[in-house]
Amino acid sequence: MTPERWAQIRQIFDGAVERPDVDRAAYLRVVCARDDELRREVESLLASHESAGDFLDKPAANVSGMTHTLVSSSVEVPEYPPGYRVGPYELQKCIGRGGMGSVWLATRFDSEFKKQIAIKLVKRGMDTQEILRRFRLERQVLAGLTHPNIAALIDGGSTPDGLPYLVMEYVEGIRIDRYCEKRKSTITERLKLFRDVCAAVRYAHGNLVVHRDLKAGNILVTAEGIPKLLDFGIAKLIRTEFSTLAAAETRPELRPMTLDYASPEQVRGEPITTSTDVYSLGVLLYKLLTGKSPYGPGARSDSALRKAICEQEPLRPSAVVLTDEKAVIPQATQKIDLSEEETRDKARRRLKKKLAGDLDMIVLMALRKEPLRRYASVEQFSEDIRRYLEGRPVIARSDTFGYRAGRFVRRNAAALTAAAVAVLTLFAAAIIEEQSAARAARERSVAEERLKVVETESLRQQRDLQYAYSRLAESQSAPDALQTYRTALASARAFEFSHPNLRESAVFVAAAALSIGDSIPDQAVDRFTEARTRLEPLADAYPALYFAALQGLGRAQLKNRDVLGALASFSRALQVAEAQVKRTPTVTLRDLASSNFWVGTVLAYNGESEAGAAKLRKAFELYCDLAGAKVNTADDSPAGYRKALADLAAQAPPDLRRAIETQLREFTPG
Repeated sequence: MTPERWAQIRQIFDGAVERPDVDRAAYLRVVCARDDELRREVESLLASHESAGDFLDKPAANVSGMTHTLVSSSVEVPEYPPGYRVGPYELQKCIGRGGMGSVWLATRFDSEFKKQIAIKLVKRGMDTQEILRRFRLERQVLAGLTHPNIAALIDGGSTPDGLPYLVMEYVEGIRIDRYCEKRKSTITERLKLFRDVCAAVRYAHGNLVVHRDLKAGNILVTAEGIPKLLDFGIAKLIRTEFSTLAAAETRPELRPMTLDYASPEQVRGEPITTSTDVYSLGVLLYKLLTGKSPYGPGARSDSALRKAICEQEPLRPSAVVLTDEKAVIPQATQKIDLSEEETRDKARRRLKKKLAGDLDMIVLMALRKEPLRRYASVEQFSEDIRRYLEGRPVIARSDTFGYRAGRFVRRNAAALTAAAVAVLTLFAAAIIEEQSAARAARERSVAEERLKVVETESLRQQRDLQYAYSRLAESQSAPDALQTYRTALASARAFEFSHPNLRESAVFVAAAALSIGDSIPDQAVDRFTEARTRLEPLADAYPALYFAALQGLGRAQLKNRDVLGALASFSRALQVAEAQVKRTPTVTLRDLASSNFWVGTVLAYNGESEAGAAKLRKAFELYCDLAGAKVNTADDSPAGYRKALADLAAQAPPDLRRAIETQLREFTPG
């Protein structure tokens, strides 16, 4: 089964589940049209869903993969006995158990070599389509990740029962929060350890993987102090075929997450991006520094916690330490001899002083409700921590001259003290200081202007480069042009990676992706999806490109018989065209006609003849106005309007005739 076919099945399944039982048969009859095989697949999935009982009604945090990887149970009987063999491995003991599977310590029994490894297995009885999909996705994700701070995938296969398993590096360590408390780690040590975790997440993002379940329980620290990121069971592959398959993302009760670490967009079921991992890392850092949740002990129930995550601003870490009198104060500001007498109040105030200021701002910036107001990337988050550790200004604070000067004083306290003694002996100290401030302001202004010039020049060069690629491709044969478009896309992605805050960088990627989508049918869905995703936040600024991405995606989906996906894409394109035609009707009237044509075509193909005819009638009327001609329709039906459009093309100007004929050829219902 192709990924596109599976995506179509999942979309129809989602729609059926949301409807009452009495309405499902009629719904399937309409959306599946004459595709009996499609209908059987959906009905089979519905039957599996019903037989799962109340399993899918449990909180998402309990079914989101190995959400309790290291929590063992003394009363649950293991579904796989010790000594059970999978492939060349023999299970020794269960070391972790979660909602859908378990992790076992194992060794090879074929004497090829001796090494302890960890094997992750799906629970018997939990092998639903969704869980098996997540398990195979985790295996696919890990296969593409090789990093010293990510638990490595060693092998994989299927059990004698036919269930998938994966073999991972066995990490002998403890949770990152318990590791810090056990070693009485200082603030600096905790921040450096946290930056190692950021390096692993940054690497995953660079490979188009969003973890989605970053938490203390999924990060083990070895005896050597090396953190290892685990459990990619609910990870998301960005802009690939896998990212369209998860019904859990569209149903509130099935959203994969650990609620304590979930971002507002996860709770609300909005699109997941790398910014989601930035938020979860912010929660993790908050807990490492304070031992507390950002939303306090009051949010105990799931509903209260969801409301707090979406609406309540978290307290500053320094304020939590100062106000919570029952809190165990982490010995994190410095190594403390427990024999020294220090009151709890003094300890709290000392830790508050360490956290107040830059660290407060760094953590709170990562925890902002709006994804676009957080750090732009995990790399930027980690870099701000590095700047804090080096005593330099951080971007989470307002970038005033006074703040920068304060950080400079802290870094050079001894030298400035000596200088101040000398300066105070001079009568002209005030004048010198004023002149220095003015000079610093001028230098800062010059530096800012230079930065703008550099960014402007970089944009100009990249724009010229993308234009050159486009012109070169137009003059080449098909194979050479395709390679040129691929080179242009790689160049645009590299520019975006190095200039993440410039919106034009996303436009370069989208434009290059559109060219490949038009050239390679097999990659059309992926590339048009990539273009649409990049342009969605910029739709108002670049409506024509966004419209092209939506229409291209809709045509590609329709060719793959993804009817619901195509209808969604074309309907959104119609909304864009209707909005634009109010501003510049002479420019976008053709787009409006085209959108009505495609929406009508999809509706008609899906068996909704009356609704389809209405949209095709609108398209026909608009094309008549554009052509300056009138053609009478044979009858008020989709077929009648398609025939009338073919007749109209013969009387239309050449460019309009070609557009109409191309649309009529693009997809013929059958």
